[in-house]
Amino acid sequence: MRCWYEPDRSPVPPDSSDPPGGRTRMTRLPSPSIPFGLALALALASAMLWNAPLRAQDEEPEPQPQPEANANANADAEAPAGAEEGAKVSFLKDVAPILVESCVGCHNPKKAESRYDLTSFAALAKGGAMGEGIMLEPGDPDLSYFVELIRPEGAPRMPYKADPLPEDKRMIIERWVAEGAEYDGEDPEADWVALVNASRKVVIPDSYPYPMPITALAFAPSGDRVIVSGYHELNTYAIADGSLVRREPGVAERVYDIAYSPDGSRLATAAGNPGLSGEATLWTVGEDGVLSDPKTLVEAGDAVFCVAFSPDGKRLAVGGADRTIRVFDVESGERLAEVEDHADWVLDVTFSPDGSRLATASRDKTSKLFDANSYESLVTFPGHGETVYCVGFSGDGKTVFSGGGDARIRNWNPDEDAKQVREIGGFGGPVFDLKVFADGQSLAACGSDTVVRLFNPADGAQKHAMQGHGDWVYRLAVSPDGSCLASGCWDGTVKIWNVADGALKSTLIAAPGHSAEAEAEAEAADAQ
Repeated sequence: MRCWYEPDRSPVPPDSSDPPGGRTRMTRLPSPSIPFGLALALALASAMLWNAPLRAQDEEPEPQPQPEANANANADAEAPAGAEEGAKVSFLKDVAPILVESCVGCHNPKKAESRYDLTSFAALAKGGAMGEGIMLEPGDPDLSYFVELIRPEGAPRMPYKADPLPEDKRMIIERWVAEGAEYDGEDPEADWVALVNASRKVVIPDSYPYPMPITALAFAPSGDRVIVSGYHELNTYAIADGSLVRREPGVAERVYDIAYSPDGSRLATAAGNPGLSGEATLWTVGEDGVLSDPKTLVEAGDAVFCVAFSPDGKRLAVGGADRTIRVFDVESGERLAEVEDHADWVLDVTFSPDGSRLATASRDKTSKLFDANSYESLVTFPGHGETVYCVGFSGDGKTVFSGGGDARIRNWNPDEDAKQVREIGGFGGPVFDLKVFADGQSLAACGSDTVVRLFNPADGAQKHAMQGHGDWVYRLAVSPDGSCLASGCWDGTVKIWNVADGALKSTLIAAPGHSAEAEAEAEAADAQ
């Protein structure tokens, strides 16, 4: 089955100036040794394909400015194409999106290369290690160090070790400097990255031309439906016949995690766009599962990857690319704790069955345990030696299971200095997700070898090896009664398995409006 990306799937950074109907290449990473991007961080498409029909509630995107290329930018240069005759270049509308796309990933408060932060206009103008007050010379691009660095002959040329800015985008920046380098926002100290991300218009196709990878998945509390990640939306499907029940927009481009509260009254999502933005959102679940009253708990400058409710449903833990673990009061939305203990992305988080402890998985190659009351770090497990993608507690809460890029699930005891109890092997590649059943009697796991496996967590013995997926399996979900297991795959399929015997119950394609005929037509068009 065809996906929205080229077959080899090594990631190519999305071009945020492309309209959502534009085509973006996104291909698989060549080796499982490359961290989280091989699985979740860059799994989703950054843009929809050409000419996809628009949903009625979505607006057409505004044309992006396309300036004429000049050898030297100055006050007499022509305005960017698409701008009104004689109109000045806008920093927020024209310049800032370019910087968010190409520069902010390496120049932000958490990762300020050369001590240069580009998330506010004041910081941009001030400069960094290269010197203060030399970045912009209003009216003269040739005397502006910022412009010098983004020119093809810049030393060092920016973006560093990446393709140079396309000339039309560079000329927009030079034109802006030539016109006086004015800031058209209200507060030069404000985080204009958030302003840019909030102002982007979203176009969701009525019909997906190809299925997209499933990177978030959960059973509805009723057990007869699954809710899965989509493009800027959450899509709910009936398990019985695979029909699309509901499409709910209002989330960031890529959804990485979905979790229902224990009583089913709330739903939390982790989402974002790597290097650009991230969010954790709390929803109220109404009649027939309809979501309403979204409350944004986290707004970040990079993707948010994981969410988890405490067993009593009163707290929500959140983790993401900024290395921070945040815990919120569900009822009030108040932030209870903020912990920075990992050295890299936090990819998974979970509470112990009694709610007293919190376990995490990280790209820093460790799994950690925290006290869920004081939020102090208790112990670190470094046994994987590779990215740790997923984590879960045993049914009695006494030990922890973690899965990683070393193709192993490792079971370790936090009360014995994180001593490893056992390891579970047999995987053909990284382990992307694991779930310990509520009764503690089964452990499910999946990864890049396309097989969904079920184990006895007490001794690590394999119960079932469920085969049928044709590509990497990213996400798992256990039905509320524990009788079924759902698995989400790169190729856009979701399979429902019977836990008792490992038999396949049904398969659905999580792509609204998709049909085999439409996919064949799209492939034929590509071939031409």
